[in-house]
Amino acid sequence: MTSLLKILLEPLRPFLKIKNLKEISVLRQKEVGLEIDGKGYTFVEVQELNYDYWKMLCHVLANINGLIFNLETHPILSTSFQDPETKKFHRFEAMLGPFVKDEISISIRLHRAHNKTFKDFGMTDLLIEKIRNSVRCQKSILISGGTSSGKTTFLNLLAQEIPLSKRILTVEDTQELILPHKNWKSYLIPRGETNGSITYQSVIDHFMRSRPDIVLTGEVSTRNSFPILRLLNTGHKGFMCTIHANSPELALESAFEQNLNLSGYKVEKVFDFLKKTIDLVIQIESKDSDKKRIQSIWEKEENSREF
Repeated sequence: MTSLLKILLEPLRPFLKIKNLKEISVLRQKEVGLEIDGKGYTFVEVQELNYDYWKMLCHVLANINGLIFNLETHPILSTSFQDPETKKFHRFEAMLGPFVKDEISISIRLHRAHNKTFKDFGMTDLLIEKIRNSVRCQKSILISGGTSSGKTTFLNLLAQEIPLSKRILTVEDTQELILPHKNWKSYLIPRGETNGSITYQSVIDHFMRSRPDIVLTGEVSTRNSFPILRLLNTGHKGFMCTIHANSPELALESAFEQNLNLSGYKVEKVFDFLKKTIDLVIQIESKDSDKKRIQSIWEKEENSREF
């Protein structure tokens, strides 16, 4: 399957090599939209990238990741793939068939190496030292914001501040966390996994028997919100993850509970629990594709503060 994927990616290879490419968007067959940092979208015609091409790619990616893709019963594919040539992981979101206009909608979100610093998020020296100390003291931190606001980039920055002596376990649906720690093990749970024995719950149960110092997850979602809630009450410190929300308060009051409800769990007093187990919520906003900044911070002992 890896060799087949390499062959299938050849028509996309010229685009995958573009510097600062953020996303490949497909709105109709034989055309791709390329989003490049600071330049917006450019649309390019590619005759090879017809409907049959994208259908084949979806089937191959589904097979590689143990997922189901079927135009009639499972027309949506949410997964990731590792480029056999660069070894980088990219997110892949697709929907084909009569339920979407022109029968095609695909987004490939590219993994990019970031050299961002805390200063790039508009942080003062005092705030940088405060956040660094919070990580070193193994406080539990949520990073909140919208899509492409820089949440994962910021989480990677925080992870660099974890002492190298710590044992770290991470679990994501796409590998985006990159840590320098030797005692680090990464786990991947593909979106829409069909193997019932490998779920977020089973992996987090495994974590608890593996004696980690710190656990990091990717984004809070409908699939992992309940296991994460349990994780926060296991005595482990230093937990960090990202979440979609408009403010720190809404991240605690609504976003977590909404994910729980959508996953079928009815949990009472979620907000009260999170206020006792989360130490910091860092809200990030994106001014444009290049400018990200810390908008506000909620602290367990204090109210939200603007920066």
